[in-house]
Amino acid sequence: MLNLTALNTFHQVARNGGIAAAASQLNVTDGAIRYQIRRLEEDLGEQLLVRSKRTLTLTSAGLSLFERLNHAFRDMERACQSLTSTSGMDGELNIACAPAFSGARLPSVIRAYCQQYPLMTVRVFPIGMFDESMDVVISYGERTTPGMREAILRDEMYFPVCRPELKYEWGITSTADLANCIALHADQGGDWMRLLTAASPASIQFAQQVYFPNAAVSLQAARRGCGVAVGTSILCADDLRSGTLVRLLDIEVPAPNPYFVIQPGQTHKDSAERFVDTLMDQLENG
Repeated sequence: MLNLTALNTFHQVARNGGIAAAASQLNVTDGAIRYQIRRLEEDLGEQLLVRSKRTLTLTSAGLSLFERLNHAFRDMERACQSLTSTSGMDGELNIACAPAFSGARLPSVIRAYCQQYPLMTVRVFPIGMFDESMDVVISYGERTTPGMREAILRDEMYFPVCRPELKYEWGITSTADLANCIALHADQGGDWMRLLTAASPASIQFAQQVYFPNAAVSLQAARRGCGVAVGTSILCADDLRSGTLVRLLDIEVPAPNPYFVIQPGQTHKDSAERFVDTLMDQLENG
């Protein structure tokens, strides 16, 4: 039987992004962390981490184990929580969130959280207003924010989306048909370039192009029928399920960066832990 301490140690190393951070979290020495990792690798017969002087990277086996442990430890935590009532938990929870995520997915997460903890007050701030008062930070890509971090849905994909009526109005059945479309950009064109390069070696010129400051606005424009946008498996899940947006063509590429949920600081509030649990459950269950 695998040692639970070794499994928890590996989980903390992967979740915190390094041995020193995990050692601080578990209140043990760096040497004790390395011993448990080495022991686990020997028991499994697999290398889980690739170590260098400055970085620590999960192998494919390590990533697979980390994702499974996330589910397992979360299930164990929920089992323990069910033995004690937490619905009476009160106080304030401060969340700093990336704009696209804040508009597309955060409301449903907050609804579920508030239903479970009706005495909690939740305050949401733009990611640019992050400071030490934040309990949870949801950011796109890496940030220098210290604290426990966990990637949300590492397999997020990019793909083109639009209103269903536009798909038929513009007769979009191939990448060449995109030349008839208005392209909605969330950046300076990098996301569309990434998609089109994967779809076709031929250069495609849109009929017209509109540039927005971020994905929150470009996707809202797509919902209003302004054109075709680059959607993502996280941000567009509700839209695709409701039929507000539809996918175009059979092309997709991995997102260049994941969303991260970060709990800053050394002391983590129970209310923040519960929110992260709710967040992950909502995303994993669609």
